[in-house]
Amino acid sequence: MTQGTSPNSAEVVVHLRAVQERHPEWVKVRKVAETEEGRPIQAVTITDPRAPDRDKQHVLITGGHHGNEDSGRLIALALVDWLVSDAAEETRRKQKLVIMPNMSPDAAERDTYFMEGGVNPLLDHGPEGPRTPQGKALETVAAALEPELYVDLHSRGYAGCSYDMVLWADARPYLEDDNLLHTIAAEMGAAGERGGVPHLLHPLSWPGFLREGPDTTSACAYAYRAFKSLSFLTETAEHNDYALPAAVRARNGLTRLKALLAWGNRRHPKLPYTGYPCYQVGGMFALGLVTVGTTAAARRKSRLSIWPRRGGFAQYHAVGPEQPDRKVLRVEYQGEPLVHGIGFQMAVRGRREVTRATINGKRLRPSETNGYFTWQHGRMTFLVVAVPELRPGDYDVELLLG
Repeated sequence: MTQGTSPNSAEVVVHLRAVQERHPEWVKVRKVAETEEGRPIQAVTITDPRAPDRDKQHVLITGGHHGNEDSGRLIALALVDWLVSDAAEETRRKQKLVIMPNMSPDAAERDTYFMEGGVNPLLDHGPEGPRTPQGKALETVAAALEPELYVDLHSRGYAGCSYDMVLWADARPYLEDDNLLHTIAAEMGAAGERGGVPHLLHPLSWPGFLREGPDTTSACAYAYRAFKSLSFLTETAEHNDYALPAAVRARNGLTRLKALLAWGNRRHPKLPYTGYPCYQVGGMFALGLVTVGTTAAARRKSRLSIWPRRGGFAQYHAVGPEQPDRKVLRVEYQGEPLVHGIGFQMAVRGRREVTRATINGKRLRPSETNGYFTWQHGRMTFLVVAVPELRPGDYDVELLLG
């Protein structure tokens, strides 16, 4: 271990054990894997078991992918401490959070950026699957959790007393995701700047930043690709010789995360459900495809069924010119059957009511999973036509408005 590396791997283990002993009702620590040198890669799950799991959003947060980035581990442990406090009661009740604070324990002990042999575990999520214990541990946890949100905590080595960063994974085209990720990152940056530290915000596609290649994929890109998780990477300025005090870095990093986690406890006004705004799987707020379900667990199944099959939609458009009191959507789906439900979302001017809704002439009734439902935002009405199953074929969705 290099002098000044803190928290080191042993300190992380001790910290997590102490938190679990103080709050066994909320905290479960487990060893997911071992490094090449026999150190544990741990995951701590924090949630309120009195609230039904089916209604919870899922969150995965990792730190310490690079061993010499102490602030990632520091902020992850600060988050663990906050999550067992009274201030986090709502978050524990509405979310299940898994934190992996020390992804590269061996490199942390040597205060080195890479693992032994120059391996970068952050990029160990290529199309052939992970090769390192670190990559395998992350994907094992992520596959079980299927998170709505993923955050990777990093540090800007050699930056000293400089600026911090909030970055987000590249989003697929023609989705609201890029707007949402930018909006959320701006809130996180503003929260960090209230502590007096300047912030930069930009996508992870910044040239030269991660150097992804055909055989390498970052953890953030993997989470978005595999689960449509809202995916962020934060950077905290530090150096062994010059850095803001650990308490300041921990507080600033935690402040950013608290601003982010608050999104899981509220509803975006242009989306139908409370929780992280990852429900849209195609199109835009005013005309798009959304997941459906009466619980967070059901909506997760819907999202993960549609997301890899979204290319099966050969057409999804409003028939024009659109009339003021009649809307018709034409849908052509050529993919595998979607058996966990899907919703067709629209927005119209004014506060309107649906007087009749049909799919291919079959009349629909009000329902969140097999029919239609609406809500108002400002001077607009949002409508979702939900079907429990979508098989290949052509569909005309018609709405008459009063």
